[in-house]
Amino acid sequence: MAGRLGGKFTVRWPTPGPRYDALNEAVFRNDLERLLDRLGSTLSGAQRIQAFADADATPSVANGDVFTVTNTGATTITAFDDGQEGQQITLIFKDGNTTVQDASIGGVIQLAGGANFAATADDVLVLITDGTNWYEVSRSVN
Repeated sequence: MAGRLGGKFTVRWPTPGPRYDALNEAVFRNDLERLLDRLGSTLSGAQRIQAFADADATPSVANGDVFTVTNTGATTITAFDDGQEGQQITLIFKDGNTTVQDASIGGVIQLAGGANFAATADDVLVLITDGTNWYEVSRSVN
């Protein structure tokens, strides 16, 4: 599938009439829920939280926008695989084993202050991409 589904969208239910009934609505809703599940969202609009693989220095962000980061040993993230132009990601760190490397040292992640981000448990980092580089939007150091 090319492209990404982002932002808000509206689904219009069929107008009641001779070809509309509760069964058709249930089938339509089920099909829509399966599509959204494949896209990493729900009918309520809530995002499913994905988990990066342990020790992955260039984790894929193809199937989500919110990710937990848990590494059993020291890991430096230098880039994100499969990002789409305009994609914004939120990283929730679960331990102090991860460093996000600033582009000034190497890589494609532009962090505030031009320095690496050494995460601790419960920190949050938000980034957005132009399709090539990632730029820090915000961080919460907890």
